[in-house]
This record gives sequence, C-alpha cells and structure tokens, in this order.
Amino acid sequence: MKPLIVIWLLFTLISYSGQAQYSQGARDSAQNEIRQLTHDWNNAIVTRDSLVLDKILGPEYTLNGSVNRDNWMNNTMHHFDTDTLMNITPLVITFFGQAAKSEGGYFWKASYDGKPRINADYQVTDIWIKRNGQWQVMMRMSIPSKTK
Repeated sequence: MKPLIVIWLLFTLISYSGQAQYSQGARDSAQNEIRQLTHDWNNAIVTRDSLVLDKILGPEYTLNGSVNRDNWMNNTMHHFDTDTLMNITPLVITFFGQAAKSEGGYFWKASYDGKPRINADYQVTDIWIKRNGQWQVMMRMSIPSKTK
C-alpha cells in the first residue's frame, strides 16, 4: 500500500508542471513508443521472451505493489502459460515529466502449472519512467473487471 501512496503523491506533485514539458510532437512520439512497448510486452509474455521482458521492466518493477520483479519473471517464464494477452480498449496515456501512466482494458487467458487459471478481462494501469532515453515500466496495477 505504501508504494501506491508514494506514487500517487509523486504524480500529484508533478502533474501540473509535467504536462507542459512535452511538445505535441514529442508527446505523440512517446505515446507511440509506450503503445509499441506495451504490445511487445504482451507478446513477450505469451512467447516467454526474457530478453524483451528484461528491456521493458525496470529493476524496481512490481505487480500491484506486492509481486516483485524476480517473482513476476519466475512465474511468467516457468509457471504461467499464456494463451492470449491483448488490449481490448485503447490505451490512455498521461505524461508527468519523465514519467507516464497508461491505462487500458486487457483480456488474459492463461494456465498455471498446466491447469487453467485465468480467463478474464482486466483493468490495468502501468507506471512508466524514462531513463537513459528508454521507457521502462516500474509498476503495474491490475484488477479483474469480469470473468468470462
């Protein structure tokens, strides 16, 4: 819970000045880059491509503030077998200086250790940061919106 509060405070403090730091062209380019990275991330989960995942996930990455990067990678590479992971609504991306928030709906169908486990729509919020010229995701917050 504390990481969520810290991130909320961070975005609240910089939201007023952050929007003005990008020209429209730079904002469009960054939105396209984050959309492409999100697409690549989804594909890397399905194909279990650790090289792409290592590039996209920041070292501090957590899922819902409680599953750290190492545990998430272990589950993704060795336990979850994802059949389908795709955006079902367009991403809405908001910039805060060198950080961004992307929000959208996803459909995920996967098994865990060979047993069907997930077949649901999710509402997802990703927190991205740009460092060394590259966008990386530092947190994903995800909640099921309905079960299929």
